[in-house]
Amino acid sequence: MLRDLGYSCWSENAKSKGERPMIGEVRQDEIVQQAIRNLFVGSVPERALELSSLWNDLNLLFQLLPDNSKDGRLIMDAGSYRYIRFNHRVVRSFWIGAFVAWEGYRALAESPDFPRVDLTQFQELLATFEANLQNDLSDEASLPAGIPEPGTLPDINKDPQGRAASELSTIAVAWALLHEVRHIRHQREGTSASVDGDTREARHREEFSCDEFATRFILEKMQHYSEDKGDDLVLVRRKRETAIYFALFALTLLAKDSWSVSDSHPSVQDRIDAVCRLMGEDRDETAQAVAWAAFASLRELWPSAPIIAVCERCA
Repeated sequence: MLRDLGYSCWSENAKSKGERPMIGEVRQDEIVQQAIRNLFVGSVPERALELSSLWNDLNLLFQLLPDNSKDGRLIMDAGSYRYIRFNHRVVRSFWIGAFVAWEGYRALAESPDFPRVDLTQFQELLATFEANLQNDLSDEASLPAGIPEPGTLPDINKDPQGRAASELSTIAVAWALLHEVRHIRHQREGTSASVDGDTREARHREEFSCDEFATRFILEKMQHYSEDKGDDLVLVRRKRETAIYFALFALTLLAKDSWSVSDSHPSVQDRIDAVCRLMGEDRDETAQAVAWAAFASLRELWPSAPIIAVCERCA
């Protein structure tokens, strides 16, 4: 899945010569398409048939751009009625972001005294996240010990926390790309913001709609997965809700110092609160506690960062 979306999926000939993808080079071949299909089906297997139908109906084409594209350093967007563009840097950001979130939770959960919580490792992982954004090539620096390369799932017996963060990251990337799929559907339906006057309010409505689609797609039919696989529905819900929180955490890191409302997007806090409401008052308390701890740790370093509110506020 994610391993197929990095430098490793560029041509073997180029790699053998030590070359990197050139500016403007775009990958949209079957390797990229299959990697995204695998990502989606691996995240929400109970919706495999719907995903196939959705893909065909919208004639989706995913385009993988290099990290040093002329179109920007962070690319994840949708347009022209079928194209969803992204680059390895943004995939790597969601991957690292999940490990940052998990460390924020771990540090707080294992600390005997919150005011004296040791966030040293959390800060180091946060620095790794920021280096991923600043380096010319997102993978030019090795990831620190404890974070495998994207798509690598650690042995659950040897590294259960690393395995948890890896699986949560995978679903978080799926959430982000499903958000973009809804943009394409809006274009196909004639309900995109550009048709609705292209006002600030219309653009914000569309962003909320895309967050809702991604969230519901991951959560709505998880009971089918639970029944088919014999897995405890409570645990399935916990995992998927935590993954969505981690997607929002990565979004918060990517939007550093730009969390307020803009002409194109609602505030990050408003988006988080809206997703909380979608999960409902009965959302999993453990998933909420994990997410709250991750965001609380972040607030220790970035005091104005968004938060995960308690259920009463989100209700």
